[in-house]
Amino acid sequence: MGGRSFIHLGALAIMALGLAACSSSALKLAPASATTPYQGMAGQAAVDTGSRDFGVAADPTMPIAIATPKLDSSRSYSLPELINIAQLSSPVTRAAWERAREAAAATGIAEATYLPVLTADVLAGYAVTSNTAPGIDAGIISVPNGTITTSGGQLVPSLAIKWLLFDFGARDAALATAQQLSFAANVGFNATHQKLIFDVANAYYQYSAARAQSRIDREALDNAKVVLSAAEARLKQGVATTMEVAQAKQQVAQAQFDLTQASGHERGSYSMLLGAMGISPTTSIKVQDLGGKPLPRQVPANLDSLIVTSLQRRPDVQASFAQMKASEQGILAAQAEFLPKIAVSATANRVIGNYSVSDSRLSSSANLEVNQPNAALLLGVTMPIFDGGMRDARLDSARANAAASQQDFARLQNTAAQEIVVAYDVLRTSLSGHAAASELVSAARTNYDAALEYYQNGLGTLADVSVAQTGLLKAQYAQAQARSNAFAAAATLAFATGTMTSAGSL
Repeated sequence: MGGRSFIHLGALAIMALGLAACSSSALKLAPASATTPYQGMAGQAAVDTGSRDFGVAADPTMPIAIATPKLDSSRSYSLPELINIAQLSSPVTRAAWERAREAAAATGIAEATYLPVLTADVLAGYAVTSNTAPGIDAGIISVPNGTITTSGGQLVPSLAIKWLLFDFGARDAALATAQQLSFAANVGFNATHQKLIFDVANAYYQYSAARAQSRIDREALDNAKVVLSAAEARLKQGVATTMEVAQAKQQVAQAQFDLTQASGHERGSYSMLLGAMGISPTTSIKVQDLGGKPLPRQVPANLDSLIVTSLQRRPDVQASFAQMKASEQGILAAQAEFLPKIAVSATANRVIGNYSVSDSRLSSSANLEVNQPNAALLLGVTMPIFDGGMRDARLDSARANAAASQQDFARLQNTAAQEIVVAYDVLRTSLSGHAAASELVSAARTNYDAALEYYQNGLGTLADVSVAQTGLLKAQYAQAQARSNAFAAAATLAFATGTMTSAGSL
């Protein structure tokens, strides 16, 4: 091994040590210990300030974009309008659309593998080579050993084409996989919109229930004030005691407390509605009440048929089925790796150079110009023979992935069927509960009106009025909650069955 080789090896060793040192020094980017707060900037060494404050400094360069749609402050928006606003504002649907576009582009990549690949390269540079030349001893002429040195610039433009002709279905499997995954992303995009519609509808029904509870508590407060007025009138007439008036005042205070709690819950559910819509939580929007909207109709009688048609229609189940078929194509692609590939390639280049050749034995030099075209057309067959078991491992992995996808598909079907059954039962129970609660409210109101009239006429007691008022309040709560539950259950059933497909479907 010559001296120059040792120099090259030494340079490589120094470079390797330098890279290793850089790798070790990269740890300075992390905190010094598990209890040291991080302070610093991206790409710079962490700073230990000695503080135990784990706060993060605000980044003024970070763009903050929270949707703030333009709304009409004098308008009261219906549920379909709220859903339309959400679909236009929510980043969730836009992200799903971009993922669908990404999957579609992956299909284009797979299709491109059927076409030839054409590349153009240009190499240019300066090179120096030295070769030892033996001496010549021919009696009269004697030339000692020497060195021939060639140096000069070189330009090599080249054009190459490679076309894979046959690969035993590997590209077909890759294309089929990409197409199935693109389909899964597309129906996933629709599923994202369905989920957004459901989330907004569910939040809207919860908000409506909270507003109904506030109205009930406001009515209860009015009723408590009526009872207080009756107690004070009876006290003036000498037929009531100060104890009764104190009890009536306590009921008013309790009703005011309940109304305050209900108002807080209403504001919280309003914030949840804005969150479901994906708009700024500081947005002020008027929302239409459920009002006289009719209750959902009775659920279908044939539950088994509903489950089958729903599973075939649900986008998440379709996406899982497509992913299962894509994983099966992965097995075919892995099997194709055991078979040869046939490709044709062609190259064309031209070597252009100007060299200086010197021979130390003759103490002379010469110039050499080169302008040489080259071309080749080749047909190649690649046959894998041994790779240390890599192809076997890939095939086993593909088979395991396909089996897991089959089980995921089966699990999703079971989960979806359970969601449908639960929503089906909840809707049926809610409708029955609302009918019973409506009758209870009617009876409780009659009882309360009679108890209040008796008390105002001196025939009843404050305790009777209190009991009747509590019964009416509970009955109204039950009715309002059953009504909200019925709408929410209907929305859940529509979502579970894949029929909640637009704002107009509500």
